[in-house]
Amino acid sequence: MKPPEMKGDMNIFLIEDNDLDVEILKRGLKRLGKSNSLIRARDGLEALQFLTNDGHRANLKHPFVILLDINMPRMNGHEFLLALRQSERLKAARVFVFTTSDSKKDVGFAYQNNASGYIVKPNSSSELNDILQSLQKFWEICEDPVDDLKMGVTDRKKGAPFRSATYE
Repeated sequence: MKPPEMKGDMNIFLIEDNDLDVEILKRGLKRLGKSNSLIRARDGLEALQFLTNDGHRANLKHPFVILLDINMPRMNGHEFLLALRQSERLKAARVFVFTTSDSKKDVGFAYQNNASGYIVKPNSSSELNDILQSLQKFWEICEDPVDDLKMGVTDRKKGAPFRSATYE
């Protein structure tokens, strides 16, 4: 088995209304020596508008991961996740819910709508460091589905239609 290809620092689209939480996350990334690309939307509505506007979306480095808060004005995280998963263009996006809520109902809703993970915001900088390191490791070892979606889901080597039962 070949070692995973290094993809560099993860590109983050942060959907968060709390300025203090944004600063804490930025400081955590800086402490770890990460030069991550981070773009922020203040709520789900602003995030959807950004992701569906090609001019704005061009500023977001691909591939990217979404860190999504739940409790936000105008369009909360649950509403955003539902809208995202209904969009043919955006439904494959990797989303980690990153929130203060530890409600089983919120956790269940996130996973029912294909969240990649559910993370309760930590209470200390060392816990945040652990979370960010884990997310970075996930970023490095996972394959990105975006290229396949842009290609219309074809075999990268042959250009043939993808068949899930065919392995090389």
